[in-house]
Amino acid sequence: MTMQQQLMEQLVELTEAVKGLAERPARPPAVIVDVDADDTPAQTEADRVQQRVAFSYRALGTLTGRVSTASGSEFDVRVVRARPVRDLIEFDRLPPGADWVELRSGARVESLQISRTDDGPDRGVVQPRLFGPDQPIGSMVFLRSRRGPLIAFGPRLPARSTVSTDLDLA
Repeated sequence: MTMQQQLMEQLVELTEAVKGLAERPARPPAVIVDVDADDTPAQTEADRVQQRVAFSYRALGTLTGRVSTASGSEFDVRVVRARPVRDLIEFDRLPPGADWVELRSGARVESLQISRTDDGPDRGVVQPRLFGPDQPIGSMVFLRSRRGPLIAFGPRLPARSTVSTDLDLA
C-alpha cells in the first residue's frame, strides 16, 4: 500500500470519527439559577449540531495540517457544493482538475469520473451505481485522477428521496 493510500485511509477514518462527534446527542443543559430567561440566548438542537460540526472540522484541519489561517477557521482545500437530482448528483464550485469523486459511506466507496456540464466550467454531474436514492452519502472526496491527489471535499447527502433540489452548502 502506498503512502498516499495510507494517508487517504487515515483521513477517511478521521472524518468518520469527526462525523461521530458531530452526530452524538447533546448533554442536557445545566440548570441556571437566578438568571432572567430573556437574557439567555436560545439555542436549538440545530445550533448545537452546527457548533459541533464547525469545531470538528477545525480540529480535523489542525490535525491534518490543512488549515490556511492563523485562526484555524478555514481549510486550504476547496469545498464543493452538491445536490441530488433524480438519479444524479450535480456539483457546483468544482475546482479545475477535479475529475473524479469518491462517494463514501461506512465501508462502501464508489469512485466516479465527473462529467462536466455546459452550465459552466465549475459544474459537473455523476450517476452513482452503488448508492441508490434511499441511501445516504457520508462524504465526498474530489480527486485529480482516480487515485488522487485530493483536490476538494464535498458535503454529506441524506437519502436522495428525502431532500430538496436546492444546492446544499458544504
